Amino acid sequence: MNERILQIRTDALVAEYIYAIKLRNLGYMSIAITCLTILVPIMFLAAIPITKGTEYESPLNTASIVLSAVLLCLSVLSLILKLDQKRESFLIARRSNIYVSSEALKLIDKADAELSWFYNYLAEMDSRDQENIGEVSEKIKQKAYRHSLKKLMPGRSDTVCSICHASPFKFIAGSCQVCGNTPKEN
Repeated sequence: MNERILQIRTDALVAEYIYAIKLRNLGYMSIAITCLTILVPIMFLAAIPITKGTEYESPLNTASIVLSAVLLCLSVLSLILKLDQKRESFLIARRSNIYVSSEALKLIDKADAELSWFYNYLAEMDSRDQENIGEVSEKIKQKAYRHSLKKLMPGRSDTVCSICHASPFKFIAGSCQVCGNTPKEN
């Protein structure tokens, strides 16, 4: 079994998990902005005729102006942060990591000499992952690593962390710096 390919598969599974989290968070942000952009004007359009000529008309108009400014700022912030472009980039990178992960499983018994094309592809993909993922908290890295160990060898539940030798299937928060699990006592 080629240990380098096994490590590549682990890294791809970790990156896939982190991209999934980032995509979920971007999705929440995008949905929130979209909902606010639609709901706020509808609510104020419905409330304006009701409050016309009452003591609530002036505060409603003020709130409408303030919230319109907030929505405009959110839209500009969304454009500045390039949320849609990030989402597309994350989707492509996640798909690439899924591909690498499945290819690594097919290539696990090959010799390094036969895999130069694969290593070249990985070099470019790793730099893209570094740009996209950036800094990730230790807790998320550990959770992603445990996730990758569970998927590393399909059908095998005997996979353990290479540092603490604990099973990712029996997680008890502990001191392992790599997986966050409680080290298995020998």
